[in-house]
Amino acid sequence: MDDGQVLLYANSVNARYDTIPFPWLVFGEKVKVNTVFLRDSTGISDSMLILFGGAVNRGVQAGHLKMLNGYIEFFMDSSLAECYLQLKEELDKLIENKLQNPGLDILKEGKYLVLSVQELVSGDQCEGRFVFGRDSKKQASGNDKFTKDGTNPKSLLQTLLMRAGHSPPKYKTKHLKTNEFRALVEFKGMQFVGKPKKNKQLAERDAAIEALAWLTHTSDNSANSDDDSPIDVTDNMLKLLGKRRRSKRRPG
Repeated sequence: MDDGQVLLYANSVNARYDTIPFPWLVFGEKVKVNTVFLRDSTGISDSMLILFGGAVNRGVQAGHLKMLNGYIEFFMDSSLAECYLQLKEELDKLIENKLQNPGLDILKEGKYLVLSVQELVSGDQCEGRFVFGRDSKKQASGNDKFTKDGTNPKSLLQTLLMRAGHSPPKYKTKHLKTNEFRALVEFKGMQFVGKPKKNKQLAERDAAIEALAWLTHTSDNSANSDDDSPIDVTDNMLKLLGKRRRSKRRPG
Protein backbone atom coordinates (compact mmCIF):
# COMPACT_ATOMS: atom_id res chain seq x y z
CA MET A 1 0.00 0.00 0.00
CA ASP A 2 1.32 3.43 -0.96
CA ASP A 3 1.24 5.83 2.01
CA GLY A 4 2.02 8.88 -0.11
CA GLN A 5 4.24 11.46 1.54
CA VAL A 6 5.96 10.11 4.67
CA LEU A 7 7.63 12.36 7.23
CA LEU A 8 9.67 11.82 10.37
CA TYR A 9 7.89 12.50 13.65
CA ALA A 10 8.79 15.98 14.94
CA ASN A 11 10.22 14.65 18.22
CA SER A 12 12.33 12.05 16.42
CA VAL A 13 16.10 12.46 16.68
CA ASN A 14 16.45 12.00 12.92
CA ALA A 15 13.97 14.85 12.28
CA ARG A 16 16.72 17.30 13.25
CA TYR A 17 18.70 16.47 10.11
CA ASP A 18 17.95 17.65 6.59
CA THR A 19 19.47 14.52 5.08
CA ILE A 20 20.07 11.08 6.60
CA PRO A 21 23.23 9.71 4.92
CA PHE A 22 22.00 6.13 4.66
CA PRO A 23 20.30 4.39 1.72
CA TRP A 24 17.65 2.74 3.95
CA LEU A 25 15.48 3.80 6.88
CA VAL A 26 13.89 1.32 9.29
CA PHE A 27 11.27 2.36 11.83
CA GLY A 28 9.37 1.03 14.80
CA GLU A 29 6.03 2.79 14.40
CA LYS A 30 3.98 4.47 11.66
CA VAL A 31 1.34 7.03 12.69
CA LYS A 32 -1.32 8.59 10.42
CA VAL A 33 -2.46 12.13 11.30
CA ASN A 34 -2.88 14.55 8.39
CA THR A 35 0.01 12.66 6.79
CA VAL A 36 2.06 9.57 7.70
CA PHE A 37 4.78 10.00 10.35
CA LEU A 38 7.52 7.57 11.32
CA ARG A 39 8.77 7.07 14.87
CA ASP A 40 11.88 5.31 16.20
CA SER A 41 13.68 5.46 12.86
CA THR A 42 17.25 4.38 12.16
CA GLY A 43 19.31 4.74 9.00
CA ILE A 44 21.05 1.56 7.84
CA SER A 45 23.37 0.46 5.06
CA ASP A 46 22.93 -2.20 2.36
CA SER A 47 24.99 -4.65 4.43
CA MET A 48 22.82 -4.23 7.52
CA LEU A 49 19.65 -4.75 5.49
CA ILE A 50 20.97 -7.88 3.77
CA LEU A 51 22.29 -9.47 6.97
CA PHE A 52 19.50 -8.51 9.38
CA GLY A 53 16.50 -7.56 7.22
CA GLY A 54 14.84 -10.90 6.58
CA ALA A 55 14.97 -13.57 3.90
CA VAL A 56 17.39 -13.06 0.99
CA ASN A 57 17.24 -15.17 -2.18
CA ARG A 58 19.49 -15.56 -5.21
CA GLY A 59 18.38 -13.83 -8.38
CA VAL A 60 18.51 -15.05 -11.95
CA GLN A 61 22.10 -13.97 -12.56
CA ALA A 62 25.36 -14.21 -10.63
CA GLY A 63 25.67 -11.54 -7.95
CA HIS A 64 21.92 -10.81 -7.94
CA LEU A 65 20.18 -10.95 -4.53
CA LYS A 66 16.47 -10.36 -3.88
CA MET A 67 14.32 -9.56 -0.86
CA LEU A 68 10.51 -9.40 -0.55
CA ASN A 69 9.98 -11.41 -3.76
CA GLY A 70 12.13 -9.04 -5.76
CA TYR A 71 10.68 -5.77 -4.40
CA ILE A 72 14.23 -4.99 -3.23
CA GLU A 73 17.15 -6.07 -5.41
CA PHE A 74 20.92 -5.97 -4.96
CA PHE A 75 23.57 -6.40 -7.63
CA MET A 76 27.24 -7.03 -6.81
CA ASP A 77 30.23 -9.21 -7.57
CA SER A 78 29.17 -12.87 -7.40
CA SER A 79 31.83 -13.78 -4.81
CA LEU A 80 30.66 -10.95 -2.54
CA ALA A 81 27.04 -12.06 -2.92
CA GLU A 82 27.99 -15.59 -1.84
CA CYS A 83 29.88 -14.13 1.12
CA TYR A 84 26.75 -12.29 2.25
CA LEU A 85 24.59 -15.40 1.86
CA GLN A 86 26.97 -17.64 3.79
CA LEU A 87 27.44 -15.09 6.58
CA LYS A 88 23.69 -14.58 6.86
CA GLU A 89 23.06 -18.34 7.04
CA GLU A 90 25.61 -18.78 9.82
CA LEU A 91 24.36 -15.67 11.62
CA ASP A 92 20.76 -16.91 11.54
CA LYS A 93 21.89 -20.23 13.02
CA LEU A 94 23.77 -18.45 15.79
CA ILE A 95 20.80 -16.23 16.66
CA GLU A 96 18.41 -19.19 16.63
CA ASN A 97 20.78 -21.09 18.92
CA LYS A 98 20.82 -18.09 21.27
CA LEU A 99 17.02 -17.99 21.37
CA GLN A 100 16.87 -21.68 22.23
CA ASN A 101 19.70 -21.38 24.75
CA PRO A 102 19.48 -17.92 26.43
CA GLY A 103 22.61 -18.60 28.45
CA LEU A 104 24.75 -18.97 25.31
CA ASP A 105 27.63 -16.51 25.04
CA ILE A 106 27.40 -15.31 21.42
CA LEU A 107 30.77 -13.58 21.48
CA LYS A 108 32.43 -16.78 22.67
CA GLU A 109 30.44 -19.24 20.58
CA GLY A 110 30.52 -17.21 17.36
CA LYS A 111 33.60 -15.05 17.87
CA TYR A 112 34.96 -15.18 14.33
CA LEU A 113 31.52 -14.97 12.77
CA VAL A 114 30.72 -11.80 14.71
CA LEU A 115 34.10 -10.32 13.78
CA SER A 116 33.44 -11.09 10.11
CA VAL A 117 30.04 -9.41 10.25
CA GLN A 118 31.53 -6.38 11.99
CA GLU A 119 34.23 -6.13 9.33
CA LEU A 120 31.73 -6.33 6.48
CA VAL A 121 29.28 -3.83 8.00
CA SER A 122 31.97 -1.32 9.00
CA GLY A 123 33.39 -1.43 5.46
CA ASP A 124 30.05 -0.40 3.94
CA GLN A 125 30.23 3.37 3.41
CA CYS A 126 26.42 3.63 3.25
CA GLU A 127 26.45 4.59 -0.42
CA GLY A 128 23.66 2.24 -1.44
CA ARG A 129 25.98 1.01 -4.17
CA PHE A 130 24.38 -2.43 -4.52
CA VAL A 131 20.94 -1.12 -5.44
CA PHE A 132 19.38 -0.41 -8.86
CA GLY A 133 21.70 -2.78 -10.73
CA ARG A 134 24.82 -0.79 -9.96
CA ASP A 135 28.10 -2.70 -10.28
CA SER A 136 30.51 -1.17 -7.75
CA LYS A 137 33.60 -2.74 -9.33
CA LYS A 138 32.90 -1.29 -12.76
CA GLN A 139 31.91 2.04 -11.29
CA ALA A 140 35.20 2.43 -9.49
CA SER A 141 37.15 2.00 -12.70
CA GLY A 142 34.86 3.97 -14.96
CA ASN A 143 33.73 7.11 -13.10
CA ASP A 144 36.63 9.17 -14.45
CA LYS A 145 34.82 9.39 -17.80
CA PHE A 146 32.39 11.87 -16.25
CA THR A 147 35.09 14.40 -15.35
CA LYS A 148 37.76 13.98 -18.03
CA ASP A 149 38.33 16.78 -20.54
CA GLY A 150 36.79 19.28 -18.10
CA THR A 151 33.31 17.74 -18.19
CA ASN A 152 30.98 19.06 -15.47
CA PRO A 153 29.06 16.03 -14.11
CA LYS A 154 26.24 18.22 -12.75
CA SER A 155 25.65 19.80 -16.14
CA LEU A 156 25.86 16.41 -17.85
CA LEU A 157 23.32 14.88 -15.49
CA GLN A 158 20.89 17.75 -15.98
CA THR A 159 21.29 17.62 -19.75
CA LEU A 160 20.57 13.88 -19.84
CA LEU A 161 17.48 14.23 -17.67
CA MET A 162 16.13 17.13 -19.71
CA ARG A 163 16.71 15.24 -22.97
CA ALA A 164 14.81 12.29 -21.55
CA GLY A 165 11.87 14.57 -20.75
CA HIS A 166 12.33 14.75 -16.98
CA SER A 167 12.72 17.57 -14.47
CA PRO A 168 16.22 18.81 -13.47
CA PRO A 169 17.82 17.03 -10.50
CA LYS A 170 17.56 18.51 -7.01
CA TYR A 171 20.53 18.63 -4.62
CA LYS A 172 20.59 18.61 -0.83
CA THR A 173 23.85 19.13 1.05
CA LYS A 174 24.63 18.32 4.68
CA HIS A 175 27.49 19.76 6.73
CA LEU A 176 29.03 16.81 8.59
CA LYS A 177 30.64 16.87 12.03
CA THR A 178 33.99 16.17 10.32
CA ASN A 179 33.67 19.65 8.71
CA GLU A 180 33.06 17.97 5.36
CA PHE A 181 29.99 18.07 3.15
CA ARG A 182 27.89 15.20 1.82
CA ALA A 183 25.42 15.82 -1.00
CA LEU A 184 22.33 13.94 -2.16
CA VAL A 185 20.88 14.27 -5.65
CA GLU A 186 17.28 13.29 -6.34
CA PHE A 187 15.33 12.78 -9.55
CA LYS A 188 12.41 10.64 -10.71
CA GLY A 189 11.89 9.36 -7.14
CA MET A 190 15.47 8.08 -6.83
CA GLN A 191 18.24 9.38 -4.58
CA PHE A 192 22.01 9.05 -4.89
CA VAL A 193 24.44 10.05 -2.15
CA GLY A 194 28.00 11.13 -2.84
CA LYS A 195 31.10 10.76 -0.71
CA PRO A 196 32.09 13.40 1.89
CA LYS A 197 33.98 16.31 0.32
CA LYS A 198 35.68 19.47 1.61
CA ASN A 199 33.09 21.87 0.14
CA LYS A 200 29.50 21.89 -1.16
CA GLN A 201 30.48 22.19 -4.82
CA LEU A 202 32.68 19.08 -4.76
CA ALA A 203 30.05 17.19 -2.74
CA GLU A 204 27.34 17.93 -5.33
CA ARG A 205 29.70 16.95 -8.17
CA ASP A 206 30.36 13.60 -6.51
CA ALA A 207 26.65 12.96 -5.98
CA ALA A 208 26.10 13.70 -9.69
CA ILE A 209 28.87 11.25 -10.60
CA GLU A 210 27.20 8.53 -8.51
CA ALA A 211 23.92 9.12 -10.35
CA LEU A 212 25.63 9.12 -13.75
CA ALA A 213 27.43 5.88 -12.90
CA TRP A 214 24.09 4.17 -12.39
CA LEU A 215 22.38 5.77 -15.36
CA THR A 216 25.07 4.64 -17.78
CA HIS A 217 25.35 1.08 -16.45
CA THR A 218 22.55 -0.64 -18.35
CA SER A 219 24.24 -3.97 -19.03
CA ASP A 220 27.44 -5.96 -18.65
CA ASN A 221 28.51 -4.73 -22.08
CA SER A 222 29.78 -1.44 -20.67
CA ALA A 223 32.45 0.45 -22.52
CA ASN A 224 36.02 -0.45 -21.74
CA SER A 225 37.49 2.04 -19.26
CA ASP A 226 40.70 2.11 -21.32
CA ASP A 227 38.79 3.34 -24.36
CA ASP A 228 39.22 7.10 -24.82
CA SER A 229 36.22 7.41 -27.13
CA PRO A 230 33.21 9.25 -25.66
CA ILE A 231 30.46 7.04 -24.25
CA ASP A 232 26.95 7.51 -25.62
CA VAL A 233 25.38 8.09 -22.23
CA THR A 234 22.32 9.70 -23.81
CA ASP A 235 21.32 6.40 -25.43
CA ASN A 236 21.66 4.56 -22.12
CA MET A 237 19.73 7.27 -20.34
CA LEU A 238 16.81 7.03 -22.75
CA LYS A 239 16.73 3.24 -22.39
CA LEU A 240 16.26 3.63 -18.62
CA LEU A 241 14.02 6.66 -18.32
CA GLY A 242 12.43 7.08 -21.72
CA LYS A 243 10.64 3.75 -22.16
CA ARG A 244 7.27 4.93 -20.93
CA ARG A 245 7.43 8.13 -22.91
CA ARG A 246 8.37 6.33 -26.15
CA SER A 247 5.74 3.62 -25.68
CA LYS A 248 2.99 6.26 -25.73
CA ARG A 249 3.96 7.22 -29.23
CA ARG A 250 3.24 3.77 -30.60
CA PRO A 251 -0.13 3.34 -32.27
CA GLY A 252 -2.63 1.41 -30.20
